[in-house]
Formats: sequence, structure tokens, C-alpha cells
Amino acid sequence: MRNLKKVLAVLLALAMVASLAACGKNTTTATNTPSPTQGGSTVKDTPTPVPATPTPTPTPLHISVSLPSDVEHVAVAGENDNEMKYYEKLVKEINEYTNMDIEWQWTAQAVYYDDEHLGLGLKSGNLADVAVVGKNAEFLKAAEQGSFWDLAPYIDAYPNLKTISDAQRAEASYNGKMYCLPRSRNIARAGFGYRHDWLEKKNLAEPTTWDAFKEMLRVFSTEDPDGDGEDNTFGLALDSWAGTWDNILFAWLGVPNQWGLTADGNLIYKVETEEWKNALKEIHELYDLGYINNGKKGIDDFTAYGAGAARKQLLQTSKCGALIQCLDDIRKAEYSFNSAEVGISTIEEPALDLMSYIEYKDYGKRVYPWGGAGSNFIAVSKTNIKTEEQLKQVLNFLDKMNDGKMLNLIEYGWEGETYELDADGYVSLYDADKLSEKGVGSANYRFGFNQVPIYFTAEENARPVTTATSTDPIRVDENECYEDGKKYLVPNYGISYTSDKYLEVGADLDKIVADAELKFITGEIDENGLNEAIAAWKSGGGDIVTKEMNDLYHANQKK
Repeated sequence: MRNLKKVLAVLLALAMVASLAACGKNTTTATNTPSPTQGGSTVKDTPTPVPATPTPTPTPLHISVSLPSDVEHVAVAGENDNEMKYYEKLVKEINEYTNMDIEWQWTAQAVYYDDEHLGLGLKSGNLADVAVVGKNAEFLKAAEQGSFWDLAPYIDAYPNLKTISDAQRAEASYNGKMYCLPRSRNIARAGFGYRHDWLEKKNLAEPTTWDAFKEMLRVFSTEDPDGDGEDNTFGLALDSWAGTWDNILFAWLGVPNQWGLTADGNLIYKVETEEWKNALKEIHELYDLGYINNGKKGIDDFTAYGAGAARKQLLQTSKCGALIQCLDDIRKAEYSFNSAEVGISTIEEPALDLMSYIEYKDYGKRVYPWGGAGSNFIAVSKTNIKTEEQLKQVLNFLDKMNDGKMLNLIEYGWEGETYELDADGYVSLYDADKLSEKGVGSANYRFGFNQVPIYFTAEENARPVTTATSTDPIRVDENECYEDGKKYLVPNYGISYTSDKYLEVGADLDKIVADAELKFITGEIDENGLNEAIAAWKSGGGDIVTKEMNDLYHANQKK
């Protein structure tokens, strides 16, 4: 009954409005005659409603985007180059979806972060409009000097960017400002893989402790695990990527994640801890014993291999039995092992086992989180993107690149051309033969584009279709490691703060530490040299950095 009264009231009101509108249309004079019921006031004509003018779509903004890539994308080689054809098709659809005009700048992964490329760009201010960066002293100094936008005041206006977690906002923050967007990856992404088939052959148990790990490396290095009768193998493959020890081994060996806490609640940088020195001694021992590729047995020293080369040139060629890296990178080695050309293993019976961590002494299970810092960040140039209007267009582009439709496009391609849906509606990517049959050539056309999304997606923008959860044992192993590793993450207590002194001398301080670590591991300096490096770090600004970091940290604890 109450609803019926409401309906009648609405109908009556509409009738009254229609009646007034009809009267207005019959008026022929410029001024209405006063109505006797309105006390001499005038009733003006009801104006015809004017449709709202739709907000015009902004003109596509031309921007440059600089990314690292395993495959360098070059100019069109010819009209029949199918790979370039699909590359251009992908670029066109990204531009249309995001309303942009993008110039993609590709640099090989191995040199992208070098001083000659990213470092030089930061110093000169000659970076692309949008670039992948590291949150280091050079970047933060450039940001403080006005080279990059503080994105914190803007990102909550965009549905996908809004979902960036508080923890990862903190990781991307600098003393209350957010000069970059964190790129989300599996937060417990790092670990190691080892030749399970070699382990079984030598009757060894799974290496869960550091002592067992060292014993496995000894056997792989000295007891002919491949059975060819030659002394041509070693235990652990390294390359020039310092993240092997800085992001993974240090975690296992008890080193603080950059900034730890003392017993009395103060921040302490890793180089001032006994754990840092002890970890370097443990790693040097592996190198000295030849359990790491140290230039013997006809295999180059690890420093001669470019970042990322250890998997392809050492593990996949059976020169070594273990690799420390991103777990997904190690898994690729397994797929190489069970390829028709190699045939070491099968999908059902993998040669590799994966693990997230090794326990050392009484430090327990420890994993450094692999968020923005591990995956680097996306920054927007304030030198080139000068206005808020332009910034909002760029953020709209970065936001839309995380829509499920865009993620599917850059990872899967096009249904019927690069993938098909199986009976259950899941994506089944075409293999190399099928891509060739379809005229696509290979999947190289899309390499590198997955560096742009930060992989934060609002629920309403979820992927239209996706791949099924893999039942391959190596994939199951990998996913279990991700979940297990999340339980043992080691926080960096100084992640959200940066001292003024670090902006001034941080690049020099970082170089002192990096050089000392590498030289100690390879035996170029001894413990006296390591102590000299620590002293140089302290006197070169490290003491001031520590004081300023503690001031920032304690001031925030009081809020």
C-alpha cells in the first residue's frame, strides 16, 4: 500500500509539471501575466532542457616509454616480416585502447641498468617520458631535483592503480612522496633449483640446511654427477648478477634486508653487522673451493657471464647442478631439459627440484620480499610531462595497461591467431609450430611489453579469459615455493625513508659496498680489505646516512 501511494504521488507530480510546460508553450508575450494564485509574482517559461555536452576524448598524447627487453625490437625489416607485423599490430591496439601515441624504446636487459644507459639518463635528465627505474640514490636525487612526478596524490583516482597495497606503496615511497609505481611480482619469487636426478644418483637427501647445501655442491663439483668420466662439472652457477648474493644468499645467511633493527630499536645498515661479513666469508669459501664457477675446469669465472646467462650457458648445458635465481627463471631450465633436443627429463618426471630457502644456523627460514625493489619501478618524467593534464593521460595509460583485456593481449595475443580456448574455456597458447603455421612466426613480437603493467588490477577489470592452473610437477613445485616463501619474509625497516646525505653521496656509498662484496667473494681482498671498505663507507657519509635514517624512522614511530 505504501508503494502504491508513492507511485500515485509521482504520477500526480508529473502531471503538474506537464501542465505547467503546456502553459509555457502557449505564452506569446515576453513577460508572463501574473497569476492570481501567486501573489503578483511571475512564472517564467520552463526552458527546454539542453543535452549535456559529452566530455571530449583527449587527443592521443605522444610519449616515449623506455624498457629493458630480452629481445631488441628494431625497425621493420620488410613487408613480409610476420614477426614485425604482429609487433606493429600489438602496438596499434595498445595505442587505441589507451588513447596514446607511444614510442617504444628497447634496450637489452643486460645493459639497461648500467651507468652508460639508465645512470647516464638520470644524470643528464635525458630519460624517456615513462621509464623502468631502480629506487637508488641516483634516481632519488634526480626526483628531488624535480625530474619525476610525485604520484601519491593522483593514483587513487584510477581503479587499478588504487589497488596498490599499502606495503608496496611504502616500498615505492620516499619520505612521504611516491616518485614511482611498484611493479608487483610474486613477493617470494626468489629461490634455487638443483638437479634432483644428480642428487638421487649420488644418494643425497634434499638439502634443507646450509651444511647439506654445501655437501651437495661439493659432490656436484667433485664426484662426476653426470657420469661421463670427466672432471667437468661444478655445483652452483653464478653470473654477474649481484642479486644472487644480495637478494637471496644474504637472506638465508641472516643478513638484514638492507636496514635491520638493533636490540635497542635503532636502524642499522647491513655492512655494520657481523652477519654481512660472515655471509661473505661463507660465499667466498664456496668460490675458493671451486663449488662456484671460478674460472677452472675450462669454464669461465662467474664475472665473465652477463646477468641472466647462468641458466642458459651453465645449468641448461649440464655444466653445473644448481642455480640461484628467480624461481620462474629456473623453471624455464626444466622445460629446456625435457625438450626433444635435450631429453634429460619429462614433464611428468622433472630433473630439477625447486626450493625457496636454506636454513642457516639458528636464523631459521628467511626470504627477502621481491616486490617493487626486486622488480624495479615505473617513473614518469616531470621534465617531459610538464602539466597535470598530461600526467593524468599518462596515468590513465599506466592504469589501463593493467586492465585484464590488456594483460591478455600482451601475454596471450589474439584468439585464433596465437591461442585458442580449450573445452573448459581456458587459454591454450600455440606452440612454435602452430604459430608458424598461423603466419605469426614466433612469440617474439610481444617480448618486453609485460614490463609496463605493474600487475595491480581492480576486480571489475579482471581478465576475460585465463590459462588453467598448470598441473606440471615443476609448476606445482614453483607455486608451492611462492606460497611457502611468503611465510618467512624479512622486512626492510628503512624501506620508506631516504636521508638527504644519501641523495648526495648514495651512489658512491653503494659502489663501495658492491665493489667490496664482489672483491671479497672472488678473493681480491681479504678481511682487512673488507674492514677498510666498511671504514670508507662510514667516513664517506655512511655514518651521517645512518643518523638521518634513524631520525626519520623514530619520528615516524612517534606519529
